[in-house]
Parts: sequence; C-alpha cells; structure tokens
Amino acid sequence: MLRRLPVIWALLVFTTASPAADTQDIYKWTDDQGEVHYTQFPPPGHKSEKLHTAPPPAQSPETNENNLQKQVETMEQQNKEQQQGAKDAKQWEEIQKIRRSNCETANKNLVNLQRGGNIRYMSPNGEVIRLSEEERQKRIDEANKQIKENCNP
Repeated sequence: MLRRLPVIWALLVFTTASPAADTQDIYKWTDDQGEVHYTQFPPPGHKSEKLHTAPPPAQSPETNENNLQKQVETMEQQNKEQQQGAKDAKQWEEIQKIRRSNCETANKNLVNLQRGGNIRYMSPNGEVIRLSEEERQKRIDEANKQIKENCNP
C-alpha cells in the first residue's frame, strides 16, 4: 500500500495540473482490503469521498514564465539604477567636498588680499613675487568668482 502512494499522489498532482482537470471529478475510496484508491468515477458499492481539485492556472505556463522573466529583468534594471544612484551620490559627495575646500581657500585668499599693503606670493618655482595694485585687484576679483562658484549650495 505504501509503495503505491507516490504513484497515486503523482497521478493526483498531474490530473489537477492538467487543463482538463476543471471538468473532471476525483474520488477517494477504500476497498475491502483497506487500500486507498483515487478514481475519476465513484465506485459502485463503496463509500467514496469527492475531492475538491484546484482550478487550472489562469494563464498558461508560457505566459507565467514570460511574466516572471519580465519581473526578473525589471528587478535587475532597478538594481543597476540603485547601484548607479549610489555611485552618483558618492561622486556628488566628492564634488561637494572639493567645493567646500575651494570655498575655504578662496575665502582665505580674499581676506589676505583685502588686507592691502605689500603682498608677496611665492611662485611655483620658488621665487617671491610682489603684487602690483592691478594684480591684487585682479586676484580679488578671481577670489570673489571662486567664492561665488564654490561657496553657494
């Protein structure tokens, strides 16, 4: 009896999954030896129980598979967008960090340039340069431009 159960269950699953299962009834009954049977028709002379089977799927397996594939593709696209968004956010934070540093430098330069007097700068090659009033004003304008570009949110 126990050896027949897997076959019976497989038949039961197969018949409930088939498209024609919605028009067929399945009956469970026990014979005189105590073995359980599943049939499409009630047996004469034996008490049987009508089993309620699940209706067939609303869509074909191919349609379900296509829908599932579309969902997977959508999720993969959303994942890529999230990763790109995180990358963009990291880049944006780096840009803001650079802007804050540039703002701080431009403000310090402006303060030094506005003090007036004899302003000296060291050139990249190491020589000390004294700024004329015209060059000092030019650098003040440049510092104001840098402040405007980097210090505004």
